[in-house]
Amino acid sequence: MHLQDAELYRLRSVRDTAKQRQQTAWQTQQSAYERRSSANAIMNQAYEAQQTAYANQQAAWDAYMSVKQANGPRIDSLNSQQERAYHNMVSAFESASSAYYARDGASARMYADQGHAYKAESQACVTERRQLVAKIRTAREQFEAVRPAFQRAKSEYTQARQEFLSAKAEHERAQAEFKRAKAEFDACAKAVKDRLDELNSAHRKRRKDKKSIAEKAGVPSQYRDNVWISKDSDGNTNIYFGGIGKPDGPGHGHYVMDQYGTVTYMRNPSDPHGTQNFIDAPGGILYDRRAQTDVPGGTLYDRRARTNTLPLGVSNRDNDTNDRSGVFYDRRRQIDLHVTQYYKDNYRVSWDTKGKADENYHWTDQNFPSGHRESHIPPEDAR
Repeated sequence: MHLQDAELYRLRSVRDTAKQRQQTAWQTQQSAYERRSSANAIMNQAYEAQQTAYANQQAAWDAYMSVKQANGPRIDSLNSQQERAYHNMVSAFESASSAYYARDGASARMYADQGHAYKAESQACVTERRQLVAKIRTAREQFEAVRPAFQRAKSEYTQARQEFLSAKAEHERAQAEFKRAKAEFDACAKAVKDRLDELNSAHRKRRKDKKSIAEKAGVPSQYRDNVWISKDSDGNTNIYFGGIGKPDGPGHGHYVMDQYGTVTYMRNPSDPHGTQNFIDAPGGILYDRRAQTDVPGGTLYDRRARTNTLPLGVSNRDNDTNDRSGVFYDRRRQIDLHVTQYYKDNYRVSWDTKGKADENYHWTDQNFPSGHRESHIPPEDAR
């Protein structure tokens, strides 16, 4: 209905461009969201792996500390005991040596036995201490073995988190761009809607105005909602209605109202063209051949007053060939442009319609040859 409105066409074009930008922005946002989701999943997996590695490291550390705390005091005690036993051993062997040189064999033997006992005690302390240190060393090695796994997991999580943060920032930028594109599209769509509302309002007003004009002209009520109105340069208003397919289609009705609101021409749908449709004066119709004789029920160009004959018919100029391609037929509006009414006494009256008011009426007496000076004198009973 509004295809010819340039502003609506422009607004729709702008809206379509904005819609394309919105769709592109949405696709970009969606792709960014998918990358963000993927990066988030990878980061979460890396975090779980880091937590597992940390738990393993912590368990190894706790085991190491437990072994160390359990055996550390004993190792310290063994160190002290071994040191005392060592000193006692040295002292006993020195005493045994002194007794030996003093030719005191019994004392030498006694001190020697004490020295060997202290030596055995010292060696026992060393052996036990080595065992305990080995336990601590094993626990330490187990802890050191799991540390690299945690460090790798921690590094992988850090990298995954950086990639996620980058994807998140990209998604947020795309999201903001989509919001801007959507706001732009919404504004354009609103502008189109506002223009449509404006045009529809104007259309309703025009339709109401046309209906009012049709009502003022006396167009039958069943046609008033669908009329086509045009205005001539002389101020006359043409009202078309009741045509096939459209108000001014084949068989349409046609009223003309002058600039003062007076109806000067009335032809209802399917009625023939002719001067009978003109309303020019009270009680009379242009070229009404009843003017000289009062014949009740007479019709336009009814020459029964003198000839007692009815018109033989009405035709457009090219009906004989059924050719509608000539200048006497308007294809677009599907209306005759030239009409002829003829009688048995060889009189004919012709006029131009032009789809508006009839004009250029002229009579032809076919009893005279073409070009005869009296061939176009109207009959006596023609007004």
